[in-house]
Amino acid sequence: MSDAALSRRAPRGSPPTSFARLTRLGLRSVLLAALALAARPGDARAFTHVVRKGETLASIAKDMYGRADFEFVLVGANSLDAKGGTFISAGMRLEIPALGHERTALGDTWPALSDRFLGSPDRANILAHANGAKPWTPPEPGTEIAIPYVLRHVGSEGETVFDVAQRYLGDKMLAWQLVLFNDLPGNDIRRGQAVLIPLTELPLSDRAKAEAEQALALSQHESGGGARARQKVIEAKLPELHTLVRDGRWIESVGLGEQLLGMGDATRPQRARIGKLLTVAYAALDARGAAAQACRLYLENVTVAHLEPAITSPKVVEACEHARVLLRAAASAPAPSPPPSASAAPAAPSQSASR
Repeated sequence: MSDAALSRRAPRGSPPTSFARLTRLGLRSVLLAALALAARPGDARAFTHVVRKGETLASIAKDMYGRADFEFVLVGANSLDAKGGTFISAGMRLEIPALGHERTALGDTWPALSDRFLGSPDRANILAHANGAKPWTPPEPGTEIAIPYVLRHVGSEGETVFDVAQRYLGDKMLAWQLVLFNDLPGNDIRRGQAVLIPLTELPLSDRAKAEAEQALALSQHESGGGARARQKVIEAKLPELHTLVRDGRWIESVGLGEQLLGMGDATRPQRARIGKLLTVAYAALDARGAAAQACRLYLENVTVAHLEPAITSPKVVEACEHARVLLRAAASAPAPSPPPSASAAPAAPSQSASR
């Protein structure tokens, strides 16, 4: 089926099951569920810091977390001497622990999320607790959750889980998390025993966030070929998106379309096709603002738009007329004035002003 025929028929109706679902949940819930299908990661996780001359573990911890006493996190993450005798020098690379963040999708449960991010569904209690939730209550689709950073601690003579919980988690009463996470038979820890610690309190400073972004950009650059690979994935998924829209499966259409856009690096033709298909899906859901933005994406990425009123759904035509208004407004907006040059000479005073 051609794009023109698809645009003409799609928003006029949908399968009864889709309509019933839309009526029951309401438009807002439907769109939330659809966008949740396109869940993608948020903040960066651990990143690399290059030690500079004069820095110490305490000063780095102060810069990264705002607390010098968080140097124990750096010690554990980098397998340094826990007794405090570690020597670091300029040029060394240290891992800076940070929390991960993910958006939940429709159908996610805490055991499934725990299995995916913490290695076992048995750790669902800890993941839910870290996000102020109950493990038996599934998270709402689209919710951003924090993923603990898992630190490795090597046990010393006479240590207990209470000692380790107090040191790393700030509360010995959280020892249950260590017992559960490591499936420990009791409270004692043997010398040399590795204990995994799920850290949930690692607030990064603004400087650390900026450094994390730089490290992420560098890793993407070093990986090379990533954009081309993502473009191939998008190209392979476009027929599926076309089929979903053709069949009136609006929720899945929006989810897949937004997911493809979220991958980044789509070519202009790919962005145009995704924008046009999303316009049809959003228009069918009566999400006028989203439909207009989707059509704007289409119009910005094509040389000649094919949206003849005679063969296009009125809802799509309306959305694209709104998109054209947005584009004209953006084009006519005055450009911001450049800041005055510091080297520019001041204007000469007039004769009247100098008298």
